[in-house]
Amino acid sequence: MEKISKIIQKRFANVFVAIVSEKNEYVVRYIVVKKDNIVAKDEKRFPMDEEKKLSSDIKEFLLSLQKGYKFIYISYLLDSLGQGCIPTCVDKEMESYNIDKSNIFQVCVENSWTTYASKADIKWTKSIFNDIGLDFIFSPYIVLNNFINKEKHCNKTVLHFLYMENSITILIFDGKKLIFNAFFKIPYKEFSFEEDEELKPESSTDITDGIELDNIESEEDEFEGFVDITKLDDDSNDNEEEDDILNSAKEDIESSTLEDLELYGREMIIFKYLHSAIEEYYKNDRYESEFLEDIIIYNDSNISNDIITMIENDLFLNVEIHSVDVKEEMINMSIEEVDF
Repeated sequence: MEKISKIIQKRFANVFVAIVSEKNEYVVRYIVVKKDNIVAKDEKRFPMDEEKKLSSDIKEFLLSLQKGYKFIYISYLLDSLGQGCIPTCVDKEMESYNIDKSNIFQVCVENSWTTYASKADIKWTKSIFNDIGLDFIFSPYIVLNNFINKEKHCNKTVLHFLYMENSITILIFDGKKLIFNAFFKIPYKEFSFEEDEELKPESSTDITDGIELDNIESEEDEFEGFVDITKLDDDSNDNEEEDDILNSAKEDIESSTLEDLELYGREMIIFKYLHSAIEEYYKNDRYESEFLEDIIIYNDSNISNDIITMIENDLFLNVEIHSVDVKEEMINMSIEEVDF
């Protein structure tokens, strides 16, 4: 009977939706499948408030999909800090990791290791989709493991690094044996300047979120190459054409500087997280700390060449990069879960 119902279901259009957070937005990717063919697909972005609640626009959009199609499956990528992994699926062995099993949801992966998330985080995530409904909550660890399995496992210790706009996920495997895991959220802030407000080097302290950057050059050296727009304005005459040119140049320089500052602060945060994870891996006696030589980066965002250079030069790791699409993988996982 179930087989017959699946055959009937395939005659209808089925919608698979993946939702992730990027910066201060929810990104919604969906595909429409009918008779094993993708007949439509699209991606939309919706603003997110500080409490991460769904806006009326995203609710209306998801409800319109639900009204328009008989079968729709919505998935969300969990981005809370109350999640992790344990290198065993055996209950007695899990007790040594001080995990309160009564407060977590857990999934055994490949009969080898366990990924878990706090029930409070799962409950809260479901609550923000309360008006819509949520079919699947996917762990970034599972997504990363899927990407790893698509490549061949190395017979050595490798750090696998999933790089997304709002988070980084780390799994260290020795062959197929899980040794270490870490998950970090990347803070995102928007920077705006009032008209005629002077751009100052101190703005970078906000972007770095309090991280001490010991090797940053002095303010004078850091901004030595920038043109002093105020002096240009003083020397300008009343010619309107020259004023327009100067104003345009000022806007271009200020805009470029803001982007550079934000990118630099973001890079330092990401590198700090990666460095702290590796330090924990080596210093904590809990982990079987085989020497790390390689890092494989699964890039779902625009990873900077500067980060790669820092990893190679400061952490002495060989870097390999694979471009991945997390939202596409989530849709594939949903299709697999539905057995469609």
